[in-house]
Amino acid sequence: MLEFVSCSASETQEIGKKLAKLLKPGDIVTLSGDLGAGKTTLVKGLVGELAKIHPREVASPTFTYLNIFSGTGIDIYHFDLYRLKNGEEFISMGFDEYLAKGQICCIEWPEKIDQQLPGRVNSVKIVYLSEEKRHITFKTR
Repeated sequence: MLEFVSCSASETQEIGKKLAKLLKPGDIVTLSGDLGAGKTTLVKGLVGELAKIHPREVASPTFTYLNIFSGTGIDIYHFDLYRLKNGEEFISMGFDEYLAKGQICCIEWPEKIDQQLPGRVNSVKIVYLSEEKRHITFKTR
């Protein structure tokens, strides 16, 4: 398990870049934390590192459920399942097919589909400590 303390959004993005270097094609990254904890901010770093996309171009797919970022040789599928009712809805929308494409899937609010997650899952947990400070853990299960 890796642990970090971030004192700003830019530090959270830098942690995302570091974690991106540990990922392999086919990996799933689950991101847990309260609203506003910094899940999407961390994904901005991951996407920036893997797809060379500027953080301003990475937004939470809260209302679309999924954003796709094409990188150099790999795609990143960024899911935000906050509005999803359950795992059956995830499957009925065809999103489970993305989990088997051999790309990188980043999933915010993964508890709604934990039972459907195949392969190597990397869990990121972000805990709000103060207005700017976050405790971030990363472990592979």
